[in-house]
Amino acid sequence: MTDEENLYEPVCDSNQIEVGKEAVFTVNSRKVLVVRSLEGDLFAVEDNCPHANTNISGGRFRNGFYACPHHGARFELSTGKSMTNLSTKPLICFDIKEENGKIEILVPKKEKVVFRPGGAPPGFGPPM
Repeated sequence: MTDEENLYEPVCDSNQIEVGKEAVFTVNSRKVLVVRSLEGDLFAVEDNCPHANTNISGGRFRNGFYACPHHGARFELSTGKSMTNLSTKPLICFDIKEENGKIEILVPKKEKVVFRPGGAPPGFGPPM
């Protein structure tokens, strides 16, 4: 990541996400779910359930865990780790901070993986 990409983006004022609430923002063309826990901690994850491949926002969260509204898959908000066998893939987590009354998130641009016909898919074949 270059220094230009390594910048926090302000998404809202701190008072816009109250304790126990969530909001979705678009940063670098990615949907980001921001959750403020009952303890006041902020978490930022990609608004995509890796199990259902749909938005995870609108689910339930408590005690540091978030449950997908579609199938109930549960994830740890601080690490993204799946807590059920519905999904082996974690949520994608982003760095978030709160300074001077603003909430800011560090979201890298999503790189597209290009498949080139005629060769083995990425990750297959002998080590280089």
